Amino acid sequence: MAKAQSFRPFTAKYSGIANRITTEVKLTEVYDITNPPIPPPTPISKIALWDTGATRSVITASTAKILGLTSIGPTNVNHVGGSHQSNTYLVNVYLPNNVTVVGVRVTECPDKDFDVIIGMDIISQGDLSITNVGGQTWVSFRVPSVQRIDYVDEANRIRFAGVQRNQPCPCGRKGANGKPIKFKLCHGA
Repeated sequence: MAKAQSFRPFTAKYSGIANRITTEVKLTEVYDITNPPIPPPTPISKIALWDTGATRSVITASTAKILGLTSIGPTNVNHVGGSHQSNTYLVNVYLPNNVTVVGVRVTECPDKDFDVIIGMDIISQGDLSITNVGGQTWVSFRVPSVQRIDYVDEANRIRFAGVQRNQPCPCGRKGANGKPIKFKLCHGA
């Protein structure tokens, strides 16, 4: 399992509403970043597509070739067009703001209009948020995950701000006896 180096966040801002989330990433062959070889591998910059529908991260065949990677073996890849065998490799991935994920097992795919797919193997190690306020997309990501993001809780905090614990709940819910339920027993719990 790939490990995150340390708590690091990044935010990407897009002009207008983004129809897909892409960021620049850097890649190297896998190595222990706490004890790097001398000299350490030179990272290459590539464009990555963030895909919550991808179980694992992916690199194109040309990216694997540029990095001079040696396959660690084939794997069966299932996708919308069916399935096939594909080479796998180990890489270090450097997301924006030097958010580093070491030892990522990536699968090779044919060349596309992107060079890397960031899949759930990386995304699930942290917190991902996408907002579209004012007609502009903002994407924030942090590794490791540090708190739960819950927009329902946030909306309820705003909706019920100032309500005292023993007051009737503003949602109007009533108990079996027909009387209003106290806030502390309803949305204030």
